[in-house]
Amino acid sequence: MKYFLISFVFGLTASLPAQEIKNPKTELPPEGIATFRLKIKSIPTIRVKLNGTELVLGVDTGCQGSAVITPRAAEKCGVSAAFSVPTMGNSGRGESTYAYVETLEAGGATWRDFHVAIMPLDGMDLDGLLGADILFEHAFYMDLGNRVMTLGKTPDTSAAHEVACYSRGGHCGVNIEVEGQKVPMIVDSGASKSYMSSMKFKGKTSFRGYIPIATVRSVSLTRIEVCQIKSLLIGGTPLTGVEFIRDTEHNLLGDDFLRAHPIAIDMPSRRLWLFESQDSTKAATAATDPTASSPRPQTEEKPTPAK
Repeated sequence: MKYFLISFVFGLTASLPAQEIKNPKTELPPEGIATFRLKIKSIPTIRVKLNGTELVLGVDTGCQGSAVITPRAAEKCGVSAAFSVPTMGNSGRGESTYAYVETLEAGGATWRDFHVAIMPLDGMDLDGLLGADILFEHAFYMDLGNRVMTLGKTPDTSAAHEVACYSRGGHCGVNIEVEGQKVPMIVDSGASKSYMSSMKFKGKTSFRGYIPIATVRSVSLTRIEVCQIKSLLIGGTPLTGVEFIRDTEHNLLGDDFLRAHPIAIDMPSRRLWLFESQDSTKAATAATDPTASSPRPQTEEKPTPAK
């Protein structure tokens, strides 16, 4: 079985370019909620229209910024590079190239007048990534079991387990407890497995072999060591359905976590909710009616975070 680690992080240095990176102007549907049907490839994906051209983007809560597209996708959409800025990311110092986008449409929502990064994404069979700035601008809900995502309103959380979260460079951060020790994690739908760094877990691991791992840069054969954890808690309750691969630097709650726990995030109020995973009968119903087994969104609007 192949595991994928497709999280992408990029950030600006202290000096901004002469042309500032523009954030999108968001237009949600009149009912205030955009609904997306997910297709699971290496990570969750959705179909979008960028400047009227259809693309497939990965849904990556671990991707900082609004979105990333590949050079091939940029050419397909008639988008050209506008400027570059120095960055610091997973691979060290470099430069990110940005292009101007008029419209991005998906799930009944439209994002207008903003910049996206252009990056090869050599290890991915995708046209690009939808990033945290778009995903967490409004209330976010994802149920990978039923392949549903919504943006705009918080679902009914009365039966969910609430956990405090925080913003970490635009990502959603949450603390878990591993054998009595606090470990900060990033909720990352761009990683199909969960990872824990050797700095945070120094206990025993079990060897699972050498497996191809895809990143935004390439695919490489990687030794897989699974952490043998005796006690694992989130918000004081047991964290189930997830195992951690020991990594040199990453602390990520990936798609195995999201498959076990449908999740809602309201970043402005720094709250996260874990829902019970749906059983196979409900999941089958949801395949034809995505609202059948998903928490019902509340009617009130949630505040939009300041930019």
